[in-house]
Amino acid sequence: MTDALHTYRFGLGVKSALVCAALLQIVAGVLLMSQAYMAGGTVMQQFSGVVLGLIPVAIALFVVPVLWRCELRVYEDRLEYQGVLLDIAIPREDIVAAAAPRRGMGMFDVSLELINGPFRRLRLAIMDKNEERLANWLNKAHA
Repeated sequence: MTDALHTYRFGLGVKSALVCAALLQIVAGVLLMSQAYMAGGTVMQQFSGVVLGLIPVAIALFVVPVLWRCELRVYEDRLEYQGVLLDIAIPREDIVAAAAPRRGMGMFDVSLELINGPFRRLRLAIMDKNEERLANWLNKAHA
């Protein structure tokens, strides 16, 4: 197995912000649960308050690991994408057309048109600097 030519993934700043946001959500959830318990009331009111407090905790514990693993690896013969809802390997020969990477706030996205695979059109969002390496690789794919 060959090594990836380049890997695009979240940077240290984004990962730090994710962890901080998750910690804040967990603290907010625990505070909601403790307030529901301390407020008294019926058992049903306390239970519903605890369940509502679990929502931000569950979101934090799900979203951070999922976003932490997102990446796009560029190999000589394929792209491998691990996203929030999608893990896919895209062979270079399956790419019919590709829109040049478009920049956004700290991220870029690439639109691909494929001949084989589960999707005909695929849009990949990558949280990294837009470099010419990916654009050059895509130009070679259908040149």
